[in-house]
Amino acid sequence: AGSRTNVWGVNSAGNIYRYTNNDANPWVQVPGALTDIGAAADGTVWGVNSAGNIYRYTGDQESGHWKQISGGLKAISAGSRTLVWGTNAGGNIYRYANNDASPWAQIPGALTDIGAGVDGTVWGVNSAGNIYRYTGDLPG
Repeated sequence: AGSRTNVWGVNSAGNIYRYTNNDANPWVQVPGALTDIGAAADGTVWGVNSAGNIYRYTGDQESGHWKQISGGLKAISAGSRTLVWGTNAGGNIYRYANNDASPWAQIPGALTDIGAGVDGTVWGVNSAGNIYRYTGDLPG
């Protein structure tokens, strides 16, 4: 959930759903298949599939619903359009560099899951269950 009105999810079969803001008919399926998804308050949505491919949602801007971004991740989180973080299957941590041609900057450390906030806050968990908060400087 990026905000009260930008809520997305994936089920165990990889189907993608977006909240309709109508509790009587709450979910609409979005084309594609993902294993993890991250939504930000500004409408940004990123996801990864079972093969580790990375996608940015473009369904509100163009006819295709998802644009593939190079790289490979297992978990992804979007705090905003410019604050996207992820981890790969080996536990490496990456931050989106705001450049689709060279999209990812590796950050020191190892995590299995990550969460990014709109204010630049980033938290993660490693394979031992230890919890970390990112304290490095963000670009900008």
